[in-house]
Amino acid sequence: MRRLGIRSIFSRYVISYAAVMAILYIGVSIYVSNSYGSAIRASIAEENENRLSALRMQHEEKLTSMISIASQLSLSPYIAPFKLEDNPMKAYNLKQHLSSYKTADSFFDQLYIIYHTDNYMHSSGTTVSLDLFVNTLMNYDNLSPEALRELLRKNDDTLTILPGLNVQSILTANSNRDMITFIVPLRLDGRYNIGNTFFQIQEDKYQQLFADEVYQPRNMYIFHGDQILSAKRRIEIPDDMILNALKEQPTKTIQELTTEEGTRYLVFVQEGAILGLNYVSLIPNETVQMQTARSRLSFVLFMLLLSIPCSLLTVFFARRHVKPIRELQKSIGAAAPAAEDGFTAIRSGIETLIGQNKALHTRLDESKPTFKAAFVKNFVKCRYATREEAIHMAADLGLDIDRTYYCVSIMTSHPSQELDKLIALTNEQDVDGYGMEIIDQEQFLFVVFADKRESLVSWAEAAKSTLNSQDKEAVISASNIHVDFSEATSAYLEASTAYDNRFVMGNEYVLWFSDVSATARDMEPFTRGYLEGFRKALHAGDARALNDRINELFQILRDKKFSLFAFRMIYNDIISLLLNKYLSYDGVSAETLQYYDVFELSRIRQVEDLVETLRQLCSDILQKEGQAAAEKPSVIRKVIDYMRQNFTDPELSMGAVADKYGISASRLSLEYKDLTGMYPSEYLLLLRMEKAKELLAETDMPIQDVASAVGYYDASGFIRRFKKHMNMTPVQYRQSVKNSTTKNNPPGSSLDSGDE
Repeated sequence: MRRLGIRSIFSRYVISYAAVMAILYIGVSIYVSNSYGSAIRASIAEENENRLSALRMQHEEKLTSMISIASQLSLSPYIAPFKLEDNPMKAYNLKQHLSSYKTADSFFDQLYIIYHTDNYMHSSGTTVSLDLFVNTLMNYDNLSPEALRELLRKNDDTLTILPGLNVQSILTANSNRDMITFIVPLRLDGRYNIGNTFFQIQEDKYQQLFADEVYQPRNMYIFHGDQILSAKRRIEIPDDMILNALKEQPTKTIQELTTEEGTRYLVFVQEGAILGLNYVSLIPNETVQMQTARSRLSFVLFMLLLSIPCSLLTVFFARRHVKPIRELQKSIGAAAPAAEDGFTAIRSGIETLIGQNKALHTRLDESKPTFKAAFVKNFVKCRYATREEAIHMAADLGLDIDRTYYCVSIMTSHPSQELDKLIALTNEQDVDGYGMEIIDQEQFLFVVFADKRESLVSWAEAAKSTLNSQDKEAVISASNIHVDFSEATSAYLEASTAYDNRFVMGNEYVLWFSDVSATARDMEPFTRGYLEGFRKALHAGDARALNDRINELFQILRDKKFSLFAFRMIYNDIISLLLNKYLSYDGVSAETLQYYDVFELSRIRQVEDLVETLRQLCSDILQKEGQAAAEKPSVIRKVIDYMRQNFTDPELSMGAVADKYGISASRLSLEYKDLTGMYPSEYLLLLRMEKAKELLAETDMPIQDVASAVGYYDASGFIRRFKKHMNMTPVQYRQSVKNSTTKNNPPGSSLDSGDE
């Protein structure tokens, strides 16, 4: 464009779009033109093939009917050969019999029978001597009476066909007309040749077979060998040319034919199923060309009309694209000299800006370690909503964390140059990651990613060797190897737990979390059952039930004397459950997230600290629950109040509650679950179990009476549900309460609740 002297950006866009559009138009036009030619030729070929098939099926149906008549006659009792002079009555009976066939089939015009042993022709209308028939009554053009007599007297099993010949006869309605003649052998009982059946068909009947619903410039032929049995001609062309084309290529179904004058035709051939007939259709090649030309003309007109909106769109998009370029030119102060175009001016302005920003890029590169350290801190705090977000943030900092595995490591801190060595070590061990210094705890925190587990193990061993080269007492711990990024906080706690166990395990080797003594295994049954009950009480917003669960947790932790590791595992699971509920409300303050800050978790070392934190967080949640309760539909609030007042009724069911408030049980269940996080049947079970625990702890009522008091007819059903809810039987629960030390009162007294 510049060489052509076109400096206007707008003109460049318009010319470029127009050139692309022109190339596209030309390519599409060539393709469509060729496609139209092929498609139209195939369509015309299919149409002619279908027309020939229709002609063949109609004609062969008629011929089959005539041959069938000859076969039926051979089986008739009236067909036994006789002489007229000896049995004139048989001639009368035969005449009556032939009338039924003439009436049933209207395709043929005349039907005669002649016996080899007699000299008379018999039909449904008359009986005449053979001599009179061939000499006077039936005169064929180009066929002598002797030749006709010989054909009628032939004594073989071949079927004879005479193509359309002019016949003069007083036996037909019109004394002078073209007829097609079929001479079919007549066999007695289908075995003995006793004579011949003589059929005459008017040419008009064949012309009806050739009739088209829509006029077409087309010739159609029925060939029997080298003879044209019948034809419909709309195009002047010698029949010999058609015969020669069929002889030269007898098996080709579509042929091209060119006359001496240069006129081209398409010939379609279809072989018949009986009597060796061939069906032929001929159309001028001009028909194909005219239809193709009309289609191409329609397409050209369509493309011309389409070019109008395309031209308008070209101008529109050219303006749209030029506008931001001009704005960019103004924003960078790149005024184009008279000798330059807009793009050259923009390039000069950008080069100037690049030179000015080099210092800024240098300062940003120097600050990357700070941002990487912040990324590590946010990662272990699970501040990234998705894996993709974390990968994207790390990529911006030059870290490739899109790896299969990762682990968290905590190690003894050393001068900053040692941290640099550990960071450089990630490149040597086929891993990627970064570390930060936790100043107040005198520790290094590393998060390392790799595609293989072995790479993480090798990196940890290499890091241990690097630290030991400066300090023989250096400690390095590592979490289990994880895959899910959402487990980063758990991985930190694992590494911290392993680090805390350095006094037991020593510091000669890397302290893997998997090597820590599994003192928390006894907590698994308790934690699983306890968390389920805690979850249900939390979703129900029941302050009393939550307070009882916290008291129960405090008592068990004091009695069991679990390790710090087990203690923190319980804390991690419960805080996760609470925060998932808390974060489901709007208006959550950022300060609340401190409950799940991994650096805060490491400072909780006593059961009292845990219980106090749980009470505070539960209080916040119940306050939010109270605010949300006012927004619940009135029906759900009524259902909650009704179940609290009547949960001890054995007849209470979700169907009864739904009927009371005029809604279906399924709708009540879904709406209740959507608004409270649990099904109404789960809340009913929670109310009954909490009441049962109260009765078991404060009374000596028999188990059967306790079951009845909380709404169960069957004590065994109550025991089964209580064990599933508490992971212990009612008797075991009552015994555990009696054995607990009453002097170990839990800190705090109760929770403030908006529901109580």
